[in-house]
Amino acid sequence: MLTPGDEESLLLDIKEGIQYALYLGKQEGRFTEDEIHLDKIRLNKLQYIVNEDHDLGLTFGWFKYGPAPEDVTTDTGVALGPQPGDDIAHLEESRLPSKDHHSTEEFAYYFLRELDDEFDRIATAEETKVYLVSFYDEYAPKDEYAARFTDLYKASARLQQTLDAIGDGKDWHQNSTEFYYELDKEFLPVSEEVSKLESLEHTLEPLEEYRKLLTSIISEAGTEDNLSSSQQAFINNVIRKFYNTVWDFVGQEISLETIRGENVDELRPKVKTNVEKYRGGLWKDELNSLAERRESVGLDPEIEDIEKLESGGNGEDDEQSLDEEMVKRVSEMGAEVISD
Repeated sequence: MLTPGDEESLLLDIKEGIQYALYLGKQEGRFTEDEIHLDKIRLNKLQYIVNEDHDLGLTFGWFKYGPAPEDVTTDTGVALGPQPGDDIAHLEESRLPSKDHHSTEEFAYYFLRELDDEFDRIATAEETKVYLVSFYDEYAPKDEYAARFTDLYKASARLQQTLDAIGDGKDWHQNSTEFYYELDKEFLPVSEEVSKLESLEHTLEPLEEYRKLLTSIISEAGTEDNLSSSQQAFINNVIRKFYNTVWDFVGQEISLETIRGENVDELRPKVKTNVEKYRGGLWKDELNSLAERRESVGLDPEIEDIEKLESGGNGEDDEQSLDEEMVKRVSEMGAEVISD
């Protein structure tokens, strides 16, 4: 059985195997260094794939971006670019004492020879969130419980493409109206998928409250001739809040139920602690903080806009704060709702 420390060593072997595979692939002319776009998300996906293929025993959970290892390594500065063999200390041996484990070099040849073209595609795909949709189709866990979340993760990956386009701050403001409606369209399938899953019902309110806050801010930003650096920085922070609060809440809940591997008992308590914080209202504090700070950058709504947003809220029947239109759309559960 792997200890948590063993998992740390194994993850480092795999990372360095990927680095060496990138170096060899570049030497073989499979891709140039400029074509390599490997990031931490795709690194995790490669770790997931090799773990599934070779039954390495790593502990995995559906967390944030989908199935990814609980990366316990403290060496977060490991570069994700090509690395020659001479620069890798453990190239021909595993950090683990048993001879049954693969060496860094063996991992490199797994990626180049067994994964082959798929490795090249993962390493060079320009858009991570576009790649994730195909990744979930191909590699998402097939067990009955975990498979229920696949469509949710695909819907979220599509939404994240729009969020990231706004977060990079380059061209979105010139087409802010288009982005406003795109966000509304992409949030709907995420809400639909969450509403299908009884275990995630309580995460629908954070998603909808975040959607209303974000689209309100985007609407106000669209009335500006140009965005100041402080306004774009604030919008970037709002986008990050989806990842580190709203979607994190959903992902942690899913991880709590689907985490698997040899060190589940050691990792689950941390996930449970995070879940309980969100259930206790941490997400409300985070969103309220954004709502309070938007005025300081001149992106607060007019009075009539506030009244319009609040009209779909709790009301006298004390329901979740979903606007009436969204309640109707989510209940219909049909893609035809958004196909004008």
